[in-house]
Amino acid sequence: MPERVLSLPGSTDQFVLTDRPAITLTDRYRPLPDGMTLGHATVVRAHQVRPGDIVVAFFTDDSGLRHAEHAPEAFTAHPRPLDTCPTQCEKCENLHAHGATADRYLCLDDADDHRDCVIVYRNTPVAIIPATTAGSLPPLDCAPLLPDLFTLDGSTFGPYEALPVSRAWSPWSAISVTRATAEQIAIDLLRSHAGRHLTCRWLHELLLISSDPRLRAEPGRPGRLIEPDVDGRYQIGGLWPWQEWSPPTCPDCSTDTEQIDVEGEKAWRCTAADCNRRIYSTGDPDDDKDLPPYTETETDGATIVYHGTDEIDIETTAELASQEEIHENGQEADEDDGLTCPNGNQSPECTEIDPCEACAQDADQEATMIEASMGLHNGTID
Repeated sequence: MPERVLSLPGSTDQFVLTDRPAITLTDRYRPLPDGMTLGHATVVRAHQVRPGDIVVAFFTDDSGLRHAEHAPEAFTAHPRPLDTCPTQCEKCENLHAHGATADRYLCLDDADDHRDCVIVYRNTPVAIIPATTAGSLPPLDCAPLLPDLFTLDGSTFGPYEALPVSRAWSPWSAISVTRATAEQIAIDLLRSHAGRHLTCRWLHELLLISSDPRLRAEPGRPGRLIEPDVDGRYQIGGLWPWQEWSPPTCPDCSTDTEQIDVEGEKAWRCTAADCNRRIYSTGDPDDDKDLPPYTETETDGATIVYHGTDEIDIETTAELASQEEIHENGQEADEDDGLTCPNGNQSPECTEIDPCEACAQDADQEATMIEASMGLHNGTID
């Protein structure tokens, strides 16, 4: 769908509606079902949303031209006044604690097992597919579920796609993954801190994860045997804590990053137009030593050299800065070419027979230090 510009009665703003972003590691938007498009959408105020309307997007707070901020997952509206939350979700509790009132806010949909209530200002512009139109389109649950992403706790392995987990899920709970993902977890586990006392073996369709016999809580148990469920998925968990994955933010400006590849290594680049900082690391200090270095140019033109661990290479950066300074001053001669003294003077200002004042002082200081190191400063020579 090409970009659409919509209007809202009573507003001079223009509302730009674009296609939903494709699914990537950083853009997590569940697609609409086949046959339902944003070409069916219109814009209304939040208090004008009716039961059965499909909420697909909100909009930026700019004035004039306002761009779509797509809902991660389009949902069917069940609007109600802001009152007591039926599920006592965290979002409602926070809003009530800060004095939110029903004359300013309303709820577009109640919390479920996966998300909190959707609370917005009453006058918030909302992109919807009206219920009268949605009734003739495929239902939302026809679209494939958007997987959740997890990593092994304390490592950079992954992320691993799993079926969405409920709000009651904890890091020690199991996640549901495919056979291919389970195989990758078994490989990465043994290279991570989380699997330091574990071993993995495949027994045809079964995955056996064993712990060091000396660390078993129940002597004699061989470990945990994981078999596929009726859908061929593996429920893995309980032996180490999972960590919900999200892309790292830029350490300089806190903007979201996007994944790139640098000489075979995964890196993350800041998406801010005036930053583009790169960060990447394997999480293993020994492996990080071998990550390729990279350079960045500051706004003032200075070149900063980074180790692969994202730490500044101070020595190389300083050397580059000195070379750039020499180049700017028009002095590109090598230090050992005999034309320039250590203090930057050339003949006839400084020669071996008639050194410049700075070199003469350096020579006197060096002689004094040598005499002191030999104990000759206040003594005599036999």
